[in-house]
Amino acid sequence: AEKLSLNLFDNIMECLTIYTWPMLFSTHYQRSIKQLMEFIESENKRMYHAKGMSISDPIRAAFLFVRIIRTA
Repeated sequence: AEKLSLNLFDNIMECLTIYTWPMLFSTHYQRSIKQLMEFIESENKRMYHAKGMSISDPIRAAFLFVRIIRTA
């Protein structure tokens, strides 16, 4: 049988790791979404805003469609 104190320590460390890991490191999904949003912003500034249009945030539409809005 194992010592109760080591088992308790392991359980506490596992719980702390599970809850602190997302605060310190982002997931692949979060990094991909950030990269997508930066790309959309740069394309809006570079191409679409000059023509009076913009691409809206696809997260709002749950990635079902991309919406291009005419601003002028």
